[in-house]
Amino acid sequence: MVSFKALFVVVSAALSALAAPGNLTTRAGTPSAEGTHDGFFYSWWTDNGAQATYTNGPKGQYSIQWGNGGNLVGGKGWNPGNANRVISYTGTYSYVGNSYLAVYGWTRSPLIEYYIVENFGTYNPSSGATNKGSVTVDGAVYDILVSTRTNQPSIDGTQTFQQFWSVRREKRTGGTVDVGAHFRAWANAGLQLGTSHYYQIVACEGYFSTGSCSITVSEGGSSGTTTATTSTTTTTSQPTTTTAPGTNCAAKWGQCGGQGFTGATCCESGSTCTVGNQWYSQCL
Repeated sequence: MVSFKALFVVVSAALSALAAPGNLTTRAGTPSAEGTHDGFFYSWWTDNGAQATYTNGPKGQYSIQWGNGGNLVGGKGWNPGNANRVISYTGTYSYVGNSYLAVYGWTRSPLIEYYIVENFGTYNPSSGATNKGSVTVDGAVYDILVSTRTNQPSIDGTQTFQQFWSVRREKRTGGTVDVGAHFRAWANAGLQLGTSHYYQIVACEGYFSTGSCSITVSEGGSSGTTTATTSTTTTTSQPTTTTAPGTNCAAKWGQCGGQGFTGATCCESGSTCTVGNQWYSQCL
């Protein structure tokens, strides 16, 4: 496990040529790592498809800059996660394309990946997952959703697992997140997290996009939480079967391929099926 001891780490990797049409080019950047830095846990993961640099700053501060191509996610927080934590964060966040700013974490038993999305780019995850209602937390409405990832990368290697989502309808970059209120709302909607918490961070994620973020996280703050979960509703759309109206092809930003994928493998006019990795291709 790597530990960042300086204010930043920039490690160069060799630039390789495309092996075949549609494959990602490996680009220079900070390699995947996780550990503890200045009292906070950090996690940084990249599929090496983008020119991306992760930098640990003092205490709960970090920054990321990334170029177009591939998938990456990183941030600072705590390990293990906590079902009753109140998180405060401040900073800047800019993007062009598909990106999230979210409280992000994992549980085991069962394996669950979760997001409390505070801001997002061109793709709203609530448009491609099963809706389970909504909840008002910290004075804002969040949509509650669930999706399933089949044979995808996880903290335990390639696995099939569920993703739980709370997606804020009015985007923001900075504030207080009552994590426990979201977890209780998920449970009320029938979504049970695992019994063993892994990390819990405030993360920036990019997917075939460009952007940057500089975020500082801390624990505590006044949540001012009120919750009111709506009756559960279910959409017919799934993240792996989003299709353009009147066609049998995937809509822009929808999945169009990958190992184990059984949905549409073509894209609507104006977008192209782009390979992200062996498990996932997306209409871009």
